[in-house]
Amino acid sequence: MQFDGLHAVADYAALYTSLRQSAFVDFLRERLGAFDVRCDEDNRVVVFTSDDAGSGSDGEVTVVRCRASLVAVVEPSAIVWGWAHPLGDETGLASRLREAGARLGIDDFTSPRVTLPPGPSRDRADDPADRVIDVIAAAAVGSTGMSPYCTVRLDGDDRGVFLLDDLTLPEPTFADFATGLPRIMGSLAVNDHRVAIHGMAARRGWHISWRTGTDGGRSPICDVTDGRSMARVNFDRRGRPIDYRCELADRN
Repeated sequence: MQFDGLHAVADYAALYTSLRQSAFVDFLRERLGAFDVRCDEDNRVVVFTSDDAGSGSDGEVTVVRCRASLVAVVEPSAIVWGWAHPLGDETGLASRLREAGARLGIDDFTSPRVTLPPGPSRDRADDPADRVIDVIAAAAVGSTGMSPYCTVRLDGDDRGVFLLDDLTLPEPTFADFATGLPRIMGSLAVNDHRVAIHGMAARRGWHISWRTGTDGGRSPICDVTDGRSMARVNFDRRGRPIDYRCELADRN
């Protein structure tokens, strides 16, 4: 995939971002069940509404509103960064991506509009635009330190990627990380899974160590621990995770 510059930032935050999204979706489903999402562009708010909002009992939560910062709009053929889009804020949160690009020499962050490669229909389940959004979101989380995010349909086929800045969610636990790895890593939109795991450990303050495998170092192994529990990941020669093991301490 292209966007190597974006991946340089996104890969480091990708696993953390994915776990935060899982917690966010669980949060919404617990309160709303099935839900729809829309953007109140005038008030810079994203609104999540229960599909059963019209038939809820008294006192039942049917709407969740979150302040939102537009970080990018994904058009059918291009990414337009929030700091350059009419719906965004030139000096707001999205400007941190531009600042990161200037600091790190990443042109994809500093160009207002980044052309997307041609791809299949946006209606296909394997639509590459979904993976582009994953990369954008992880890069935004990595650049700003803020999460979770959401995507909202805008005019036509455009999709807005927003960071939500007034929602408190628990940080991913070591158990979330260790037990979620086999499920998450296969679909993670990264160039280097090793960077994603290392970034997750660094973000949460866990210790990570790397050692060589039995084939002369071409297949590395990493151990991650929070001081009580441990997760081990074996990689193949191309840096792809192929085996997992975890030992979780009794948390009671």
